[in-house]
Order: sequence, then C-alpha cells, then structure tokens
Amino acid sequence: MTTDIAISFVHDATIDDFSEKAREHLQRRVLDTLAATTAGFQMPTTEIVRTYATDHHAGDAATLLSGDGGSLSEQGAVLVNATAANALDVDDGHREVKGHPAAVVVPPALAAAEITDATVGEFLTAVGVGYELAVRAGLAIHETDDVYTGTGSWGAVGAAAAVTRLRGLDRETTAAALGTAEYHAPRTPIMRGVENPGMTKDGIGWGAYAGTAAVDLAEAGFTASGTVFDETDVDATDDLGDRFYLTTGYLKPYPCCRWAQPGVDAVLALRETHGFDLKSVETLRVHTFEAATHLRTRRPGTAEAAEYSYPYPVAAALVCGEFTPAELAAVRREDSTILALADRVELVVDPGLEERFPDECLARVELLTSDGRTLTSDVTRARGAREHPLSDTELRAKAADLFEPSVPPGTVGRVEAELDSPAATVERLLDPWRADCGQTDTEKATDHRGV
Repeated sequence: MTTDIAISFVHDATIDDFSEKAREHLQRRVLDTLAATTAGFQMPTTEIVRTYATDHHAGDAATLLSGDGGSLSEQGAVLVNATAANALDVDDGHREVKGHPAAVVVPPALAAAEITDATVGEFLTAVGVGYELAVRAGLAIHETDDVYTGTGSWGAVGAAAAVTRLRGLDRETTAAALGTAEYHAPRTPIMRGVENPGMTKDGIGWGAYAGTAAVDLAEAGFTASGTVFDETDVDATDDLGDRFYLTTGYLKPYPCCRWAQPGVDAVLALRETHGFDLKSVETLRVHTFEAATHLRTRRPGTAEAAEYSYPYPVAAALVCGEFTPAELAAVRREDSTILALADRVELVVDPGLEERFPDECLARVELLTSDGRTLTSDVTRARGAREHPLSDTELRAKAADLFEPSVPPGTVGRVEAELDSPAATVERLLDPWRADCGQTDTEKATDHRGV
C-alpha cells in the first residue's frame, strides 16, 4: 500500500537522501518561514489565537517566535506559530497543490525538535519529510475530493510526519498518526475565504495543530482508518526520495495572495518604465486566470481582506512603488488615492493565461490614461517563482525586514549559520527569539543589507 511507502519515508529518509538542490531549498524555506512567522506576531489574527492558546494551552515547553521570550505547551506553540506563519500571507507556497507547505510543517517540527533536544540536522530532515508528504497529501486529497481545499486540509499530514520523525515512533504508531491527522484535518473551503476574507484563511494554524495532536493521540493508542494515499490513482508516494517538491515551490516577495502578485510586479514595471500622473489613470485592466478574478475586494476593511484582494495591492503598488506589510495597515487601506485607483481596476479572464494555471501564475496589465494612452506590460510571472527565483540577497533582505524589530539585527546571518551546522542543537537556532539571545557585539552591529 502507498501508505506503507509514506511510513518508510518518514522512518528511513536521511538528509543525505535529499538532493543538494533540495537541501538548499529546504534551508531557504526554513529561513523564510521563521521570518514570516516572526512578523506575523504583529497581526491581530495571531494576537487573538495567542490569547486563546495562553488560556487553554499554557506551559513553557516550546518557544513562541514572537521575540518576547514567550512560550507555551507544544500544542499551544504550534497553533500560535503556525497561525503567525501565514498571518501576513508572505510565506512559501507551491503551485501544484495551491497552498503553503512550509508554514504548516516548520512550526510543529520546530516545537518537537525543541522538546526532543534535536539537532539542526534532525530538525531539517523532519521538515523535509513533512514538506514532501504534505504536498503529496494535497495532490491526493484534491484528486479524491474533487474540490479545492486549503493548506490545513492536507498540511496536517506533513505536520504529523515531521513530529513522528522527531519523536522516533514505530511504524504502527506512525500509521495511526498520519491517518488521524488527515481524518481530523480542517477541510478548508478556500474559495469562500477568497471571496469573503476572514482570519480563517488557509486553516494553517489548525492544520498544524491537528497534525501534532494526532501524534499525541496515536501514542496513547488512538487508531485510524488508513490514509488518502491508498484511495487515489495519483501516484502520490511512488517517487518519494527521487522527486523533491521542495525544489519546485515559490517564495513570495509581497504580503498578499500569490494570484495577485504577477499583477503587482506588472504595475511596478509600468511605473518604472513610463511617466504618468496617477490622476490620469482611468482604468487598470488586469488580464489573468479565472481563479484570480475572485479576489474582488476593492476597499479592504481588514488586513486579511487586503491580502485576498487584487485591486487593492496593484493600486497600492502603483501609488507607493512597493507592496509591503506597511500597505496592510489601516492608514494605507484608508488612503483616498489608493482607493480611487482600486475602484478603477478591472479583472479580465485571459483564456491563454487560464490554460497555463495552476502550473504558472501569470498576468498582463493595461493602464489606460485620460490623455488616450494605453500602456501595456509584458505577460508577467511573479518574482519568487521557480522560473524567476528570489536571489539570496533578496531573500536575506526580505527576512531581515520581517525580523525587525522583533529580534536583534544580525539574526539572518545567525540563522543561516545555524542551519549550516547540522550537529548544532535547535536550542541555538532559537536563541534570537529568547529573552536573552546572547548576541555578540559584532552581531548586534550587523546591518541586514550587509548580511
């Protein structure tokens, strides 16, 4: 059975079994997720979940990536950190499964690694195992259910895989954990969240929590009913160890839905190339794929509504010359110039771009001005895609911006050094998030743009 293959992968895979390219992507995704999680603690979503978890999952077993030295029980920390990882919608993603594997796998792996006193190498192996099984579970669930569900629905399997690996559980317990995680995972109706944004989003916090809780239940003798891997014709596990989905994901430059990011890059290119008065813009016409046209919110009342909008990010980028977490704040969301432009955005389905989705996420923008000009962008692929990856410098700058002001300057370099030290303990990796991080004077003086 294909579930048996998945269990063998959880038990037997080593970091050396991952290709060199996969190992490089693994480290990049961990750095990116730690940064997204840290910045996510500034969002109301995370604060609400943290208050809930503090009331119901108190403890000091696992560190919160808030930068204030906070901690909770393992399940509490997983729920809060995973919620924070996706709160800004700036976390890693994967086109084929249309979701966010790292955000749902890294937090439970990190908590389990801290509790088991694991090495960085053991932690990275667990993240790699969880990432690969999460994506495969998503492909299988989408095939069997024939409906697009968010990350929490399949990410729970990856979370459970990572935690069972770090706890060193036997095959029978691992089978129960994977099956329970999938069976109890939130089946998130993602298009409802796209059209009517709320804090529920991709269900990532609850998917990570369900995966961790499933392992606890399995250790207590709780049994499951198999997994989706045995119910689909998709060869979801046959290429485990040969094909690495880690190498084909993307990293986001902007804090909004990936579907809108090609349009953001396109309008930024038009802004840089052409001179025009913003008041002269009569229409911003975005040609894209059908799913992206559901991002219809023009005047977002919350940060989540801004993240799940197409008109707002492209309008804000045209006005501000960038789209950063600052553009999610109320002062920007209430800016009359941005809102006036957002009202002039048209979303049009392009059959050619629709045919290329979800393998490719593309857009072309036309900007019509009052003096009769039509400025047209190229068909644009968002930065961070596997065909157009963020450079190491861009990733480090993104991470440093997200880390500030929660953790000390120099954290990017410090995290990279620890991730390159497989024998080091995860305790050392977590030092920047502790109340006393023990930085050297040199590290404190390091500016992120020189990392």
